[in-house]
Amino acid sequence: MKQKTKKLLQLSFSLGFLATTALVATSCNQPKTVTPKPTNPMQPGNGSGSEATTPGSGETMQPGNGSGSGTTTPDNNEAKNQLESVISGEMNNLAMYDDYSMIKSTLAQAYEKAKSVSKKSDASKEELTTAKTTLETAISTAASSKDKFNEDNASLVSSFNALKEKVKNKNLVISQLTDDYGYIKTYITNLYKNASDIINAGLQAQTAPRTEDVQTLNSNIDSSSADLSSKKEVLDQYSAFKPFIISKDNFKGSFAYTNDAPSTGSNIQSTVGFSSNFDNDDNSNKWRYARRTIKQASEEESKNYTDVSWIYSLTSSTTGEDQTSASYDLDFNYYSGDKAVLYFPYKAAKSDQVVTEGQDKKLSLKYKLNDSEAVDIDVSKAKVDGIEVAEIELSKLNFGKNTISFTTDSGKSAPMIGNMYISPTKENKSKVYNAIFGNSVDQENPDKITVDLAKGYGLANKRSTIFTKLHGTLDGETTAKDYYQIGFLGGRLNNTGSNDSTNIQYYTFYVNIPKAGEYDISGIYNSGDSRGLWFWIDSYNNDTPNTKASFKNLMFGTWEQNKFKKFDVADKNQQNPTSLNLNVGLNKIIVSGLLPNNLAPNLLNVTFTYKDSNQSGSINNRE
Repeated sequence: MKQKTKKLLQLSFSLGFLATTALVATSCNQPKTVTPKPTNPMQPGNGSGSEATTPGSGETMQPGNGSGSGTTTPDNNEAKNQLESVISGEMNNLAMYDDYSMIKSTLAQAYEKAKSVSKKSDASKEELTTAKTTLETAISTAASSKDKFNEDNASLVSSFNALKEKVKNKNLVISQLTDDYGYIKTYITNLYKNASDIINAGLQAQTAPRTEDVQTLNSNIDSSSADLSSKKEVLDQYSAFKPFIISKDNFKGSFAYTNDAPSTGSNIQSTVGFSSNFDNDDNSNKWRYARRTIKQASEEESKNYTDVSWIYSLTSSTTGEDQTSASYDLDFNYYSGDKAVLYFPYKAAKSDQVVTEGQDKKLSLKYKLNDSEAVDIDVSKAKVDGIEVAEIELSKLNFGKNTISFTTDSGKSAPMIGNMYISPTKENKSKVYNAIFGNSVDQENPDKITVDLAKGYGLANKRSTIFTKLHGTLDGETTAKDYYQIGFLGGRLNNTGSNDSTNIQYYTFYVNIPKAGEYDISGIYNSGDSRGLWFWIDSYNNDTPNTKASFKNLMFGTWEQNKFKKFDVADKNQQNPTSLNLNVGLNKIIVSGLLPNNLAPNLLNVTFTYKDSNQSGSINNRE
């Protein structure tokens, strides 16, 4: 029994030895698998940063000579590929946060950290996996941060995105504007530049955009780029100047006087500007506004021919409840820059409004441009028997709508003020003067100026002087047409009273002269009786040399024939001159009848033609 047991033990030992030997032999013929081992900072190594162990042997394997070129397992490859797959979306992901600089910066840093792990040749699977998870978390955090920002700043984000869409249309809008519309083009281009600056800085700029500013910029781009054809048309209207006729609709607030000068009916007031005292405080007057009316013409026809108008009062009402300050408000659109020049005629209604230096001023006129403070206008030159032209430089004009409000100080009166004229520059002053006073320059001879008396501003010293329409024929023509003339000049009113200037009917008008010198006078008249004319410079019956001219025997046909004829040097009155020495710019001319007790012919116009003789063309003062 013992012998049998002994043999079995020997056989078992032999089989075990053979199996072990075979296993060792097989292991020696296969590649060794190196299993990375996490670095233990407490266990010193050889400086390579990693160790490997041979499976089954329990023996630690040194990876090399400390060069850092580790060995990679299939598990590492998969982890690295997964990390690089997440990294590959970097450009697209970061682009989603172009408008969110803070979020984008944080996410970009996360990508850089992930890429640094991915580039490590000896990165462990755990490092690769951790880097991937960290980056995915950063991507998710960026998305949620963006959503949170958008939720907290919904109005800003909405306005910002709308601004981005508008900027995309920049070239399309700008291409519609040539250099002829330079200011519109520059203004809109600057708006787009401001928009681009905001967009480039983003929603999380160091100086964060304000919702109100972005909304305003959106609105400004919309309004400035909309209906460009209309804006170009408005700009064209200011190529020289644009007139603004006094309108009843522009009177705002509570006025002490609310009457308008009668323009229809039997009590029609034809002449609305006077060179003698006009008592607007009289109950029969109390005009707030007056517009010239041509008799025998329809109201529409009269308005189409002449726009001469005057504001007579800006005094506020002080009686009753709910009274508001009186003003005349001029609204206008402007696209010609942020500066302009405003012109308008003005005068005093009564002599007691005119004071000398040192006296308390009786007249007051202020203007307020948009939201700026009211500014005093110098009206110290106002007089009863003449018209002055105010010239006001406007600045800080809005692109688009502007409002100028005219008021007067309490306890004072405003001067009479006429139509407004706005020009981009002072270079157009002469053209503005021509428009105010009904002057026209001959196209072939720039030194020939014709004054249309019914069209332009002027002053009658008596209310009896009128403007009328007459359908008639001009000498040398066969076709009759409508003419507009001034009548009841010269002579004494109702043929009574003295022959001094306070009793004689005369009319004051202005001619705008391009160069100083002597000018021949001519014109067109209508008269069925033999009548004559006197012209004076500056004042009625001025006896200073070179300041008066006269014509006589002016008659053509009968009154019933409605004929018109030209008068000129051929109609001279004996040895009296038929020309005047005039200065550059506005010259005040008075016209009346040849004799104090004789009426003058009806006048259509008066023409002044420069005399091209041996005289010097630079006479600046009358002798």
